This record gives sequence, structure tokens and C-alpha cells, in this order.
Amino acid sequence: MHGTGTWGIVLRALLAVIFLLIGVWGVLPTLTGRFHSGCLTMILVGALGFISCIAFPQLADFCSRSWQSGAGRVVLCAVAGVAGALVLLFIGLSVCMIRACNSKPSEGATLIVLGAALREDQPSELLRGRLEAAYGYLTEHPDASCIVSGGQGEDEICTEASVMYAYLVEKGIDPARIFMEDTSTSTFENIRHSRELIEQHGLSTEVAVVTQEFHQFRAQQFVKQAGLTVSGAVTAYTPWHLLPSYWIRDFAGICHMALLGT
Repeated sequence: MHGTGTWGIVLRALLAVIFLLIGVWGVLPTLTGRFHSGCLTMILVGALGFISCIAFPQLADFCSRSWQSGAGRVVLCAVAGVAGALVLLFIGLSVCMIRACNSKPSEGATLIVLGAALREDQPSELLRGRLEAAYGYLTEHPDASCIVSGGQGEDEICTEASVMYAYLVEKGIDPARIFMEDTSTSTFENIRHSRELIEQHGLSTEVAVVTQEFHQFRAQQFVKQAGLTVSGAVTAYTPWHLLPSYWIRDFAGICHMALLGT
């Protein structure tokens, strides 16, 4: 029997635990009201991996029988090829995402602070992280300006930009340094509409995006598409229990952007 030796059983048990943890990690964001494609992907991968480890002898026998037919070999090779390509693509894009979030901005950059979900009229955990990162940069660079960008979602009682503006002003940032873009509903629109404000007010076209590390690469691509210059990144860091699912979600977002441009 396949994988029934002592070491085979130990390896299967170890992999089963790893896949179970992946599934649980995908569930964690839902405990705070967050559920998205990254959560679903982790839950599915964890569940399928766990079941495969438990039923490995039967799965191995099925694959062995399928390999004996021409059609079966084609299907198995296609599945393995697609899975391998996805893994390589994920690794390659992850390297790009890591590089993007660690690029240092110049001193004269215009900040674009991307909106995120609100909790009533207060910033969510992720949005608060972005605002604190923006506050740090604006404090260190007193001549810099920033655009707070975010419209009003269907489940929100006010615009994200208004909450972001009020947060920074309350922290002591001069209101004259803050410009509000309060009509956008996506990252693509965040950047496009912010470019209009940059042109309208004569702000620097060297832009540093303020967002989480998983989001920097995609946001910076939109900056380039808009004809602006990427100065660097002002990165807010994601809590450990949220990072994997959001990283996977943005990986899918980058693939969507590459295919459709938005």
C-alpha cells in the first residue's frame, strides 16, 4: 500500500496538520467580520489537502490506475502542470510584492492614502494602520502633502476620505496639507481620481502610496498606468492573522489587473 510505512504515515500526519492549520488560518479573519476570496482559497486548500492526506492510499491508487490510460495521463499531466504554474506564478509575484512594499519614498513625494473599510464612523484596523503610517511620514516631512482617497461603501454611513481627513487633522496634521478624494470605489479609481487632484492643485507627480504590504505592488502598477511616477512606498503592516488571506486575495487581484487592466 502507498504511504503506509512508518515514515509515510508520519509524513502524511505532519502534512495533514499543516493543511489543517492553513484552513484554520483562513477562518481567522471571518471571526472579525472579514471574509473574502483569500479566506475562501485558504479554507479550500486546507480542506482538500487535509482530505488528501487522510485518503492518500486511495488517492494514490486512483492516480496509478488513471495513469494506465492515455486520457488519464493527459488529465493528470494537465492538473500537475496548472498547479505547478500557479505555484511558480505565486512565488514570482510574491517576490515583486515584497520588493514593492520595501521601496523607500523620496522626501518630496505626494502621499496617496488608500481607503479601507470603516467601523461606523471610525477607521477599521487596516485603515488605522495606513493613517498611522501616513502620519509618521507627514510628521517627518513637513513640506509633504497627502491625498486621502476613498468613497462611501454601501454599508458605510460616511465617506472613507472624510474619516481619514478627520483622523489626520485630529492627530495634528495641518488641514491645508490634506486633500480629499471621496468618490472612488476601487484601487483603480483611487489612483485615477487622485491624479485629477494632483493636476488640479499642482502637487508633485512623484507619488508614494500608503497601504498595506500585500497591496503595494498592485497600487503602484495603477500609479504607473495613470502616468504618475512611483516615488516609493509608505507601508502599513498587516496583523499576522490577516496577512496570508489578504496576500492571496491581492495575488488574485494582480492576475485580474494583468488580464483586464483594472
